[in-house]
Amino acid sequence: MLIALVGMAFAGGAYDVLKLRDGGSCLELGTGPAVRDELIALAEGDVLPYVSIRAADCLVAGFSGDAVVVDAAARWVADPGLSGLGIVVAGSVDSFSVSDGVVLAQAALGGDDPGMRARMIRRFARSERIEVRKVVDGVKP
Repeated sequence: MLIALVGMAFAGGAYDVLKLRDGGSCLELGTGPAVRDELIALAEGDVLPYVSIRAADCLVAGFSGDAVVVDAAARWVADPGLSGLGIVVAGSVDSFSVSDGVVLAQAALGGDDPGMRARMIRRFARSERIEVRKVVDGVKP
């Protein structure tokens, strides 16, 4: 019943695409602020865990240049309650612009939870971009 209610709450259709493990791709969702906002709501919402992660993947893949997505991603990399989303972002940091990648790495270092910070440092240290790696270089995990 809860799943049906959640599906109805997201009228844009992203939930219906992402809820099936072998469902459609992010490309099927389209673009634009409504899709972006629905994906953020799904990522941060109380839905099936894999739906949240797939929504975060779609945001990184299709909206990494969007300031609203960068702001959401900066929250995710610092919040231990959203660690799965943070891991998606940190593992795909090179999908963002260099400047946004630096912002995300700095946000991760600003988090209060030492365990979360350590996980993020290890992931940001794998970036192909030296500017991102410099943010976490020498910081103890």
